[in-house]
Amino acid sequence: MMKKSKLQKLAESDTQKSSSGVITLLLKDHRAMRKLMATVKSPRSTNAKKVSSFKTLEKLVRSHVKAEEKALLKRIDKHEVFEDEAVEGIEEHRIHNKVMSDIHLIQSPKRKLTRMKIFCEFLEHHLDEEEEDLFPKFRKYAALTTRKKMGTIFLEKRKNTTSTKER
Repeated sequence: MMKKSKLQKLAESDTQKSSSGVITLLLKDHRAMRKLMATVKSPRSTNAKKVSSFKTLEKLVRSHVKAEEKALLKRIDKHEVFEDEAVEGIEEHRIHNKVMSDIHLIQSPKRKLTRMKIFCEFLEHHLDEEEEDLFPKFRKYAALTTRKKMGTIFLEKRKNTTSTKER
């Protein structure tokens, strides 16, 4: 039997909370990302711990991005109230994926650690924007039943993207 990753355990624990709205689930992921980013950026963390935390962060971000786009952003990107923020979020996700992929190409360990830290700062800015602008606006606009349906879609996509084979 294969040992489950932290990300798989997080996704499985989420499936038991399918009555949660999409924003609640997104915020839970954001908290997990912030914890990992704090380790990556901490001067007290060893380089090995930073790299390990970044690998977990990368898996979480990739899964989160796919689920967030399917459950939320691509459902609201044509709506006049949310269009700008949704399109911006999708584009920022593309940049996140590109930067994460590029980090693996860097040979110098010092440069790699620096780029990981910069990525975390960029990601933090993205999370702040979602939490301060998009999420409150969406909570006001969308009914709880809609948010819960979107939460179910989010959880299903997360479950599919945290399996051993990426979909």
